[in-house]
Amino acid sequence: MVKVCSGTDEWKEVRIEPVVGSAAKDSVHVVHYTRPEIPQVMTEPADRAAYYVKHYWDDYLVDDTAWVNGMDTEQLYADFIDALKYAEPEANLKALYTMMVRMEADSTAYKRFCLLGEKYLYEPNSPMRNEDYYIAVLEQMVASGRLTEWEKIRPADRLKQARKNRPGMKAADFAYVTPKGESGRMSGLKAEYTLLFFYDPDCSNCRKFEKVFEEMPAFVEMVEQGTLRVLAVYPDENEEEWLVKSAHMPRGWIVGWNKAGDIRSRQLYDIHATPSLYLLDRRKRVILKDASMDQLIGYLATRDAKKK
Repeated sequence: MVKVCSGTDEWKEVRIEPVVGSAAKDSVHVVHYTRPEIPQVMTEPADRAAYYVKHYWDDYLVDDTAWVNGMDTEQLYADFIDALKYAEPEANLKALYTMMVRMEADSTAYKRFCLLGEKYLYEPNSPMRNEDYYIAVLEQMVASGRLTEWEKIRPADRLKQARKNRPGMKAADFAYVTPKGESGRMSGLKAEYTLLFFYDPDCSNCRKFEKVFEEMPAFVEMVEQGTLRVLAVYPDENEEEWLVKSAHMPRGWIVGWNKAGDIRSRQLYDIHATPSLYLLDRRKRVILKDASMDQLIGYLATRDAKKK
């Protein structure tokens, strides 16, 4: 059982049987998909998982438009993404690339799988969002003969953005001003950890995040001790709204406005939803990129456990 998106923001749990899509067609029984059978001689879990994801789409019927565009196909896609976590990273990325190549056999199937990749791996509200996986899909789309050069513009741009500020890379620097008119640069902050909190003053979800952090003793303690510096950055143009609401930000946070506007104009960070969280180390290298709250809390909790 895995979660499948049934609308823009609604995710629900559903099941699907190992053999799906059976239907009568001109009195011939058509099986649209059968899950791969892992050879019994394979006993290592990593090998079994790699085989499974590699051959997952081998028996998928790509040339039936109704089947390709149906919910069974969407559930199969969700199951496949869920199965990737059991395989090694290299096997995952190869399986994703191979899946997209397999769908190139039919234009409808290829378009459908491009859209499913965006929906499950890219959209902010997807619980399966995964930039590593989406990069593999985007790389294949950019190289695909199924897409025209015009159709490749958006995936190429997304791929370019996805490759920025990756974990282990030095985070892009930028300037900011505070409500008191003081100027600073992100790179100038001194702390073991820096949390970049890209937000919008009118974002209700941002306020929920702020409240959670304000009420988390361990988080507050790290801020008060200076171990963690939080830089809340407004990257857009409405200075007046930012100023009015800046006083309501959590105590101890640095509240800044990217007055130069280069976060957006130069696409220094890919902020397609707010809040967007980046955790950096003392050298301003990215630890977590566009992290969920659970990822951030989990990382900081593990860090505290190691110290104790």
